[in-house]
Amino acid sequence: MENQLNNLRKQIDKIDESIVSLLAKRMETVKKVGRFKKKKNIPTLDKLRWQKVIKSKRGFVKKIWKVIHKEALKVEKSV
Repeated sequence: MENQLNNLRKQIDKIDESIVSLLAKRMETVKKVGRFKKKKNIPTLDKLRWQKVIKSKRGFVKKIWKVIHKEALKVEKSV
């Protein structure tokens, strides 16, 4: 039983590593978007796009997406 639990926890650890890696890649792309918007004098927040994105999310995923978006806006503004 202990071994089964450890195996499941290892699976969770691998998934967590993938999530962190993908979030890092996302933020690198966000930086590129921020540079592009700055160069073209485009506002950081596109309210219509954000409403469309967040409307498609439910439950805790919606909460997580709000946090991700908040951080992405910070990154875009900082470049």
